[in-house]
Amino acid sequence: MNKSYIKDLKEGDSIKWYYFLKNKNKRTARTGKNYLDLTFEDKTGEINGKIWDNADGISKKIDEGNIVFVEALVEKYNDNKQLKILDIRKIFDDEISPTIILPSSKESPKIMWEKLQKILSDEIHNSFLLELVKRISSKYKERFMNWPGAKKVHHSYVGGLLEHTLSVVEIAMFLADKYTLDKELLAAGGFLHDIGKIKEIKDINEKTDTEEGLLLGHIIIGVQIIKEETQQIIGFPKELLTQLTHLIISHHGSYDFGSYQVPMTMEALALHFADYIDSQMNIFEDIKNKFNGDSFASEYDRRIGRKIYIGSKE
Repeated sequence: MNKSYIKDLKEGDSIKWYYFLKNKNKRTARTGKNYLDLTFEDKTGEINGKIWDNADGISKKIDEGNIVFVEALVEKYNDNKQLKILDIRKIFDDEISPTIILPSSKESPKIMWEKLQKILSDEIHNSFLLELVKRISSKYKERFMNWPGAKKVHHSYVGGLLEHTLSVVEIAMFLADKYTLDKELLAAGGFLHDIGKIKEIKDINEKTDTEEGLLLGHIIIGVQIIKEETQQIIGFPKELLTQLTHLIISHHGSYDFGSYQVPMTMEALALHFADYIDSQMNIFEDIKNKFNGDSFASEYDRRIGRKIYIGSKE
């Protein structure tokens, strides 16, 4: 079977290949008939697809976050390539390696992990925090190195969680030096701020919620992971656990964005801004990389609530 990466597709191509189903929306045509409006993704880009027949039945068999096998014709609509879907199904277990299909971090997970661990070992000297970081690093290393940073919004690709975590810790260490903050607490908080996503997202083959992820969310799961591990560390100070927990539950910055508390310490505020800067920059980069139009601006993007300026191609 020939690989049919999105960037290589041409109008008139007939394809049978695998893609990641990023978005699935059921819509109604002017005739009153339902159809599926789909967005597919692979490591080379995104493409829209339509299913015009049996939309209701097919919709029950596929979900956002699945890797799917697609039979389709490549067409053009409004000067953009799109897929007319002839058949689609969720892949079988072990049918194809997700690394062939899914977008991934540009940097090697091994190198990123080594960078992250070096920062943590250099900056954390508190024996309790160091033991906590070592326990969680050992227990979740394999997942941490491969997990996406989110299902859709930012760093939503293989290795995205590690890439984002490394960036957040690096930015946080800069802010700690600038404003004379508690680097040990901030380094640990940066490392652990999204640890709950390891249990929130099902796996890299299927970026959907686990039952735990749906009902609790990654912040609460993260707090649970930290509590479970600290209970195994004799004498872990209650005040230190409270300070660390505050960083985790406030890192989204406001209640409107899913925080369980607003930042009330300088370290919590620094972690929030480190997380915000890196997530927003990643979204901007994603929009620019996938832009293939002739305008100087992108389309409106719901993730950031605006268009972004791309610039002249001249």
